[in-house]
Amino acid sequence: MIKINKLSSVVLVLILSILLAYASFSGGKSEAYIFPKLLSTVMIILSFLSLVLYFYNKNEKITEVDIKKLSIYLGSLLLFLVLGELLGFYFLAVLIFLIICYVYSEKKNKKSFFYNFLITLCFMIFIYFLFAILLKVQAPRFFLF
Repeated sequence: MIKINKLSSVVLVLILSILLAYASFSGGKSEAYIFPKLLSTVMIILSFLSLVLYFYNKNEKITEVDIKKLSIYLGSLLLFLVLGELLGFYFLAVLIFLIICYVYSEKKNKKSFFYNFLITLCFMIFIYFLFAILLKVQAPRFFLF
């Protein structure tokens, strides 16, 4: 954990969002880049909004940021960018959700891992049927999905 003020955290998120947007928009025209493009665009908009609100309110608060958890989020997005076409959207999404659930889980035992796996799998099956079957959205495919 490190302590940073509100302005520096907003600027840090804005810079990281811009870097993520650059990586996702320059990565290619593949379907693997749709989610990172959308996410980075939303992150940039919300970061700019936070910056405007900061200067409007001028509230300087010290906040704590868990660098390990932030690194896992950014690493997951980069993993999506790099391995999206190779591993496929749905397989990689299940893997990333499981990693994030494990990091934020209070209990790190077999029962909670199985529970998180079950929820993640059900959620991704729902997303698969929604996007692939109903909406006919093409996603990068792996041999499993």
